[in-house]
Amino acid sequence: MSSKEMRLITLQEAMDIFGISRSTIDRWRLTKQLPFIKIGKEVFIDPEELQKWIRSYAADHRDADGRKERRVLKLAIGYQSGTAHMWSSLLIKETGFFEEELKRYYPKHLLEIDWYNGVSGLELLEGMIMGKLHIASLGDYPIKISNTLSRLLPSFQSVLLAFDGKTPQGKGISIAVPAGSPVSTPHDLSGETICTVAHSSASLRLKRLLTEIGGDDAKIIHGNMGDNMNRIVERSVGAGVMWEPYLSLLGYTGGARLLFEEGMGDDYLTGLIASREWAAAHPDIVVAYLKAHLRAHQMMRTQLPQVVKLIRHSTGIPEIVVWKVLSQVRWDSAVYERDLETLSRLDVPAEAAREDGSICTQADYLQMALEQLRLPQVPNSPIRGGWAVEELY
Repeated sequence: MSSKEMRLITLQEAMDIFGISRSTIDRWRLTKQLPFIKIGKEVFIDPEELQKWIRSYAADHRDADGRKERRVLKLAIGYQSGTAHMWSSLLIKETGFFEEELKRYYPKHLLEIDWYNGVSGLELLEGMIMGKLHIASLGDYPIKISNTLSRLLPSFQSVLLAFDGKTPQGKGISIAVPAGSPVSTPHDLSGETICTVAHSSASLRLKRLLTEIGGDDAKIIHGNMGDNMNRIVERSVGAGVMWEPYLSLLGYTGGARLLFEEGMGDDYLTGLIASREWAAAHPDIVVAYLKAHLRAHQMMRTQLPQVVKLIRHSTGIPEIVVWKVLSQVRWDSAVYERDLETLSRLDVPAEAAREDGSICTQADYLQMALEQLRLPQVPNSPIRGGWAVEELY
């Protein structure tokens, strides 16, 4: 055995030196370039290389003027303040939960987080494919599109990190018609001009409805949700397929009435996605965001008055509307078989469809976040059956 090999130490010895767990040292190997040597199935560390690595992290970096430099961690998070079922992301932004959790992993780094407020899920998805966004909140239809696009874009493989706001039977998406409109049933939509957001959860449900009623002669126009709400109030369209909080805002102002207050079809789901490759290379960041996500859900369930004030301050939406919307949403990160079945029924463009239609999920990150927050664990596989009443994550 060579003298070089004799100086190698085992992972357990390195763990004893640092006083850390196996999961932590594995994370350092993955995210912080901790040097190691693999011989067969065994992993060893060269003490000389370990000392160099320690010095690189302990070095007193200075700029040209002799001032101390701090490493900068730059991240871009996509969210949608105009979609109530994703207000957990807005809450994370307002409370600083994400920054708090990142500081636990990167205490000496400067944090630069770009919170990009998208007008639609498709816009955020495009940002992720281009590498401009790292984590994004999307509705169910964009989630399905992000998963199925891997057939066309093999360099982008998405992973569903966790769910967010959920409502049963599509509640939270409905058809709004101008106040005083003669439209009173879905069949009355035939021949009408209907506005919605292109390639969205709302547009998918509109397409399904028109197919069911034979409304091929309806004229569909696309725009962002704010513009569509104005079109309804101004009566320049016959109807619009909207999501919360716009539905409740229209009801609050008296500018419209709803045809489907109980919702439109399948459960309405939202969630968090990331690039599978990026997530695997940055597990600390993913877990930090999921910890913030779980904290936001807990706050929504236990401190609703405070949450309402924060959302109102950020969006300008009246508190009575914010309260109504938030109280109707199930804030639950867990993945149920019911959820995956709902996503599997969503239609996507044929050229983008994966052969198996499956949704890529990975429970490891959420499990780590729950463990660090000392919360009950979710199973490795999707939870069977319907949504549990007493278990929320």
